[in-house]
Parts: sequence; structure tokens; C-alpha cells
Amino acid sequence: MANSGRLAFEDFSEQVFALLHNGEPVSEKTVMARLAGEHKASKAFYRAFADLRREGWVLRDFKGDVQIETRTGILRVNPRGFGFVVDPDHPGDDIYVPARYMLSATQDDTVMVWVRRLTGKPGPEGRIMGIAARAHTHIVGRLEHVRSGGWHVVPRDPHQPIVYVGTRHPHERWQSGLMVSCRIIEWPLDPRRKVRGEVEEVLGHADEAGVDVRALMIEHHLRANFPPDVMAQAKALPDEVGQEDLPGREDLRQMLIVTIDGSDAKDLDDAISVERISGGYRVGVHIADVSFYVPEGSALDLEARRRGTSVYLVDRVIPMLPERLSNGIASLNPGVARLTMTAWIELNDDGRRTAVRIVPSVIMSRFRLTYDAVNQVLQGKISIDPALDELLHLAEEVRNRLYARRVQRGAVDFDLPEAKVILDDTGRPVDIVERRRGPAESIIEEFMLLANEAVAGELIRHRLPGLFRVHDEPGSEKMEQFRELIGALGYRLPKTVTPKSLQKLLAQVKDKPEERVINSALLRSMKQAHYGPTNTGHFGLASKEYTHFTSPIRRYPDLWVHRVLARHLSGQVWDVERSRLDALVQEVGEISSLREREAMEAERDSVQMKEAEYMRDRIGEEYRAVVSGVANFGIFVELPNLIEGLVRVEDLPRDYWVFDAVHYRLRGERTGRVFQLGQEVEVIVANADVALRRIDFYLKPASPPLRGATRAKKARKSRTHR
Repeated sequence: MANSGRLAFEDFSEQVFALLHNGEPVSEKTVMARLAGEHKASKAFYRAFADLRREGWVLRDFKGDVQIETRTGILRVNPRGFGFVVDPDHPGDDIYVPARYMLSATQDDTVMVWVRRLTGKPGPEGRIMGIAARAHTHIVGRLEHVRSGGWHVVPRDPHQPIVYVGTRHPHERWQSGLMVSCRIIEWPLDPRRKVRGEVEEVLGHADEAGVDVRALMIEHHLRANFPPDVMAQAKALPDEVGQEDLPGREDLRQMLIVTIDGSDAKDLDDAISVERISGGYRVGVHIADVSFYVPEGSALDLEARRRGTSVYLVDRVIPMLPERLSNGIASLNPGVARLTMTAWIELNDDGRRTAVRIVPSVIMSRFRLTYDAVNQVLQGKISIDPALDELLHLAEEVRNRLYARRVQRGAVDFDLPEAKVILDDTGRPVDIVERRRGPAESIIEEFMLLANEAVAGELIRHRLPGLFRVHDEPGSEKMEQFRELIGALGYRLPKTVTPKSLQKLLAQVKDKPEERVINSALLRSMKQAHYGPTNTGHFGLASKEYTHFTSPIRRYPDLWVHRVLARHLSGQVWDVERSRLDALVQEVGEISSLREREAMEAERDSVQMKEAEYMRDRIGEEYRAVVSGVANFGIFVELPNLIEGLVRVEDLPRDYWVFDAVHYRLRGERTGRVFQLGQEVEVIVANADVALRRIDFYLKPASPPLRGATRAKKARKSRTHR
């Protein structure tokens, strides 16, 4: 009898899973007949099968047929060892996986899970039965020599396993404490067995400049170097525009055209012009004609498609295209001829679009302007050139009309501040400041939005196989959660949510303590924009038609749109080519959407890593903060410099803390003290973990708390309300 439990879940359940994993009902007699032979129909066998039914793993219907529920999804691991499997086909039905059923699966692995649903439980529970795809082929960590004579890599991420990398003939550079990248060569399902790997790169000591960002690049599968065939093709590109490149292009080299970018930008892919015409304005948005230099199917094109986007980490750019192209012949540098695709857009006095014309062109930018310089011109602090000053003030006038029209139609403007990390020459963070947007940034934003909408209209009008930027309306479940959150703060939304109703809400909270919290929560409630072949509009912009056209140096969908436009404008018959592109565009959209999400995660992680490094030198310092999030495990707080961290529930003043999910607050049962969204608190930096990109605080004026007592109360409460 002592072995029946072992039989049920170690020897027996895998065979049941193998027999029933397709989810189809099978008669219980068939199952018993198939399995009984292997177990000789012992009492333990019958008891084990009965246990699986009793515990909810095997379901039996009134006909006597049995089946199991299986799912495949992405694993999200909690630091406490358990996880949740997220299945995109079943949103909101995440499967809880206890630590004992995790096997050796780690964060973001694609796993096959056996599901059961128990009465009284908040959701489904599962057991991982297999790993369809590992999310990580490489692990970055600290090299350690162990007493047995072998070498291990201790990962930066505690969710990852320690990797055994051999005993003999270590590289001459190997020494304990070095950060290395190792490739996994053997990763058993059984978490008790060794994971084996081989060191591919020695990064250096953890405190050396650049090692942390290089480690992050490896963790996010970001490759800085380009393959030899790509570099060879880039090297063969010309340094200058030739006369042979000009036929069929409008020559705009005598026009006053300028670029406006950040001071450190090197890939200048957009330029603008603006002039008054009878009854309104004519705006020119001139975009680098990258497709001219990147033929479809070439090594450059295939590598750009694989990368999907440039990635802007805190201290470097990982470009989509080699720098010889992105910073050279395709960059709209001042004083040199550059090939472009121009969107001429005519507006009436109110900023309404009245005409669109897209043409291949050649320009010569007169000025390479920065946002800071343009803002100073618009504020009357400096003058650069009389004609330029006039153009900039006219551009601001047009911007105001365009913005007013966007607001009128209901566009949702998330006015969320961003943190900017200031680094010294060695890559160390010396300050964290708020990245401010001025009139110059807004001019470029409005002009680019205008061009993207205009080009989308042309793609639709001519039925071209374009890629559209699609933003669907928010899902009902997430919007209901958002309603509950703002309801706790005294705000309401109508039953049918429109961009205009959200815009009205954001206007209500403007300049109030809860503004940042509500803006952030609303952004998280929205669906993520993506690329697709069918235009269904952009909910957030309240735009009926939208694409990405303005950044072909750094986004592959823009390059695709340029290529389609160029073929259309050439006047050639390309029906066969159009059919081929129609078949390919869906795949390109999916790849581009995935690469965009991966890039955003890497960019966010690089900033959070440097924020943690910055706060590591400030442990013990006091700050004013605002409660930006509340959960059953603690409160999130945000500092004035936008750094966010956690005050754990065990670090709160000693009490019996209860999470009120309806009002998004923690309440102490003994004292009645409450922590809720938007509340101002004073905190002290407790810890900063650079590898985990995590910052912990505790509340002032309390001393560092006695963790044990509070945690025990929390544990009892958690067991009661699980």
C-alpha cells in the first residue's frame, strides 16, 4: 500500500497521459485493458487509477468513457517556485502549477500541461508533463569552481538552473567569479538531474563596464554583429547618391527641408517641410528610401526581417540594418543628397487632410536640428536662421491644428513620463531623470502620425498588400478590472467604452495624485498594437486607417510598406508579384509583432537594470513616493524620478494585512491602517538587486521590520484565503 502513491504519480500517470493526451473520450474498459497488462491488474493499479479520477485528473462521463484535459502554453514562474501556464487561445484561464509539478521547466518555456478543475478552487490546476520548447538555449551567470574539481555556472536569474560545464582542461581565462555565457547541451526533464552546458563566451567580471548589458543581450537573444554576407552587401553600397539614381524622382534639393531628432541620434530617417498654400498648408514628410538599397530576398533584407526592429538599450543601439547603411547612405544627414519617399499632404485651415500624393524623391537636408534647439527657437530663446525660424513656427501652427483634430475625434493621449538614465563614460548610472516632451517632439509626432494615416489610405485605395498597424479595442475582462480600479478611486466609465470616453477620463484625472496610476493602469488594460495585412483601425489613436511608413531604417514593416509603394508607383504590371506578397504579408506581420515585443522587453529590462544599479549605491536613503500598485504580497511605490520598487507585506508595520481586491488596497485588521493607489508615503531603500532588476523599500519611520512575525501572519492568511 505504501507504494500506491508512487505508482499513481511516478510510474502510472505518464502512461495514462500518453493514452489520453489528445483529449478524446475513451471507454474506461479500453483504458483498463491497455494498462492492466503492464501492471498485472494489481490492487495498486486499480487504486492508482481510482485516485486519478478522485483527484480530478481523469474525468468520467455517464457512458463510462474517460478523458483528460490538456493544454499547451507559456510558463510564467513565480519567485516562490510555482507557476502559471498562459494559453493565448484561452485568455483569462491561466493554469496554476504547484512547485512539485513543475519538472525542470523555467520562465517562458512552452509546456504541455495536464489540467484538473477542483470545486472550491479559484481556477484550474495543472501538472507539467512535457516541455515543447525551451525559451532559453543560453544562460548567463557566474563561473564557480567546486570542490569536486568541476566548474558550474550559477545563473544571474534564480529561475534558471545551475549548469555543469565540465571538469577538465578549463580555458586559461577561467577563474571563479567571472561572468560567462554558456550554451545548454543537455537539459533533463527531471529537475534532480544535472543540466550540462559549455562556456561559449567569457564576458568579464560582473563589475566591469558593459558586462551587465552584454549579459542582458544574451538573455534576450540579441545579436549585435551581422553575418559576413550581410556585411559584404552593406560594404558594396555607395557612399553617395549617383546621377543614375535620380530618374523618376522629384528633385527637392533646393527646398528648405530639415531633420529634428534627439542629440544622440545617428540614424536620421525622417525629414519635414511645411509651407502655406491657398486655403491651408502643404506638409512634406520625407522618409529615407531604404528599400532602394535593400532588395527583397537579399542577405540584407532577410537579416532585417529576422531582426524586425532596432533595439534601443540604455547604452547602445542594436540596429536592424548595418551602420554603413543606417548611419550612412540611408541617413538623411545635412548637406548631402539622399534618396527619399515623400508624402505630400495638403491640409485646410482646420488641419483636415484634403489631398495626398506619394512620390519617390531626392532631398538635401539643410539643418540637422535637435529637439532641444527647436524648443528654444519656439520659446523665443534663440534664433538659428530667419527662414528656418519661420518654418518651425509654421510647423508648430500645423501641429496645433492636427492635435486639436485628433483630440476632437477621441484619440487617447497617454501622457506618461519616461525615465532617462544618465550614464558616465564607463556606463555607470549617475542620475535618473524624467524625459520631458516639448513642442518639438510633438511636431514630429503629429507629422509622422499624419503621414502614416495618409499612406494607409493610399494602400487601401489602391488595394496594395500593405502591412497595417492595428490596435483592437480593449477586451471586456480587462476593461472590467480597470473599471473596478478607477471605481475604488471615485471615477466611472460608461458601459460601452470608446476612445472618447477614455479621453474624457484622462482629462478628469489630469494633474491629480492618481493621474499617473490611472494612466498606467489604462495602458496595461489596452490590447497591444500589432502588424497585420488587414486594416481594422487603431483604437488608441481613434484612427480608421493606420500603418507604419516613417521609420524604415529601424522597423521592418515600414520597409515593407516602402517596397510595396515603390512597386506600385513604378507603373509596372506586377499581378504575379502582388499575389506572392499577399501570401507572405501575414507571416511578416506576425514576425514583426513578435520582434517588437521582444525589443520592448529588452529595452525595459536595460533601463530597470540601470535603475537598480543606481539605487544600489543609495541603500538607506529616504524618499517621498506614491503608491503605484497594490497586491496581496505588498505595495509598489514610485519615486519622483520614476523609479519603482516594492514594499513587501512582511515589511509593512506589524499587523494582519488583508488585500481588498475590490478597492485595490491593503488594510490592517488590527490598526485599520490602509494603503491604496495614489497615496503618498515616505520610504527608505532596503535593497537593490541588479541581476533581477528589483528594488525593495520599507516604510519610514519604522525600523527594518522583524520579518518572521509578520510573514507568519501573512502565511496563515494566505492559507485561509487561497
